[in-house]
Amino acid sequence: MSAKDGKMDKFIKTVDKLTDSKGISKLGKTLNKTIDIAGNIISSTAEVTNHQIDERNKRHQFDVKLPDISGLSLDQTKDLFDSIGLKYAFVKVDPDIKLATTKTDTVMKTVPKPKTVLPAGGFVKVYYLDDEGLEESKKILADVIHKKQSRKDSAKALVNKVGHGTAMGANKVLKVSKKLVPHSKRSKKIKNSKDSDEIENNIKDL
Repeated sequence: MSAKDGKMDKFIKTVDKLTDSKGISKLGKTLNKTIDIAGNIISSTAEVTNHQIDERNKRHQFDVKLPDISGLSLDQTKDLFDSIGLKYAFVKVDPDIKLATTKTDTVMKTVPKPKTVLPAGGFVKVYYLDDEGLEESKKILADVIHKKQSRKDSAKALVNKVGHGTAMGANKVLKVSKKLVPHSKRSKKIKNSKDSDEIENNIKDL
């Protein structure tokens, strides 16, 4: 018997075992067992996932989305944060020219930004401008305006000085030119010399 025939006989015997009643019964039991194991795994996985979801929901059930509180007074902010369970600190901003018209003791910005989700007891920095900061900001603005006006006045004075100097210079030039070229007297002399030359030429012709 060849090796090929031997493999064929082995395959036929295996099929016979599976197709007889005992073989089919054994195969069915194996499949049922496999299905039960798979079902148990899926069920266990679902239980673990549900447990994780429940734990996450428990941890985040008191999370708070930070509202936009810009423009609220410090007292209003304090009452709001106390009611929603957030911790906070009020932070004074430094004076700046841009703050010269800002309302004092009101919320300018928060860190973190509005709409940030915070856990219960989360911490927020609240920035505001106090009266002293407002006065300093006004002084800074006044100084800047004064310096700009001073520069404008200096430029204007320089233009006027240059213009005045130019006018005076032009007048001096005119006076000097008049002294150098007295037109009326010079024209008379020229006319007299022409007349004398003409008389002399007439005498010569005679």
